[in-house]
Amino acid sequence: MSVLQHRITHSTLEVVLRPAEPVAAVYLGAAPDVANEYQLAWETRWKPLAARLREQGADEATIHVLETAVSAPATARAARGSGQVAGYSRGGEVLAVVPLPGLAGPDMARYGAPAHMLPVLTWAQERPAFVLVVIDRAGADIAASIGGGSDPVHSEVEGPDDEIERNAPGGWEGLTQGRYQRRAEDSWAHNAGAVAEAAAAALQRVEGKILVLSGDVRAQQFLLEKLPEWVHQTVTVKRINGSRHADGSHKVRDELVARAVDEATADDLRQLWDTFAEQRSPNGMAVEGAHDTLAALAAGRVATLLIKGDEGMRAWFNSSPTDIAPADEDAPVSPGARVGPLVDVAVRAALLTGAQVRVIPPDAGFGPSQGVGGICRFR
Repeated sequence: MSVLQHRITHSTLEVVLRPAEPVAAVYLGAAPDVANEYQLAWETRWKPLAARLREQGADEATIHVLETAVSAPATARAARGSGQVAGYSRGGEVLAVVPLPGLAGPDMARYGAPAHMLPVLTWAQERPAFVLVVIDRAGADIAASIGGGSDPVHSEVEGPDDEIERNAPGGWEGLTQGRYQRRAEDSWAHNAGAVAEAAAAALQRVEGKILVLSGDVRAQQFLLEKLPEWVHQTVTVKRINGSRHADGSHKVRDELVARAVDEATADDLRQLWDTFAEQRSPNGMAVEGAHDTLAALAAGRVATLLIKGDEGMRAWFNSSPTDIAPADEDAPVSPGARVGPLVDVAVRAALLTGAQVRVIPPDAGFGPSQGVGGICRFR
């Protein structure tokens, strides 16, 4: 069975993270698309990565199968020709290969336990699920993306009411004009209700927390009024310029949507940090630093793990994701336990116990002490 995945899923993360044994992980920014044409360039790029894996203890079989998997033309095509990809292998077998179009940063190779997943988590966080609604008074065009760089799925909604022009025929005044305007706005509101229903369904389908609106300003207002309360409470709404007409502005719109999604993601991360800061008290629900965060993860209390960088700290861990402790303690947590990077141990424990992981950018002006913290489900 092919190990090529078209996007990051929880099952993919679990397959890679579950082993307590070392895993080889490589992250490539521009692997070759056609091996014969770029063979020299590929060998030049792969050799230092393979050397790093060997230095860290990887066996030749594990290195070889990983090279074959991440350099395959099918993998590059799945990454939309870019070849940007992550690959993971262990014991001479490939665990997963995931195209990561747009992956930034230099090539990276890491062999160790737990598997190093921070780059792919950062990449996925920067490409969240979202829904775009371009609305007018008759209906809307909807694009819903599951995130991870995937192409949106497009659909069209035509409202149940025929569009009524706001301005009545020339010469109509007084009550007649007012009646036409009321009828028109009733029609637009009815149509917006159909769009709101479709938009809410799209958000549920992709599990999106971002809604981008464009199009007729009055229709947007009707739409916002018709959206379910759960959308207002859990979804970030961003508004951009543009209309529903086919005016050749799709490239500009794509740029505006990308910017809006970036802003919504940054807003959400800042709000999460504000919540963390508010709960960072003796009686609060936040934990911070290596000892307290690992203790909360070991008890299965963490709902959201916050990570900022890798400060080089280490931690004990074992097969069970909750069998963890700081490496500065005198003895391992249990027989057979091994030591790994604190960040990787914390990420593994969080993801395998149902917690979310949020990565704070290195240049952010905030972050937890010792690079790790969490918001807990319970004290």
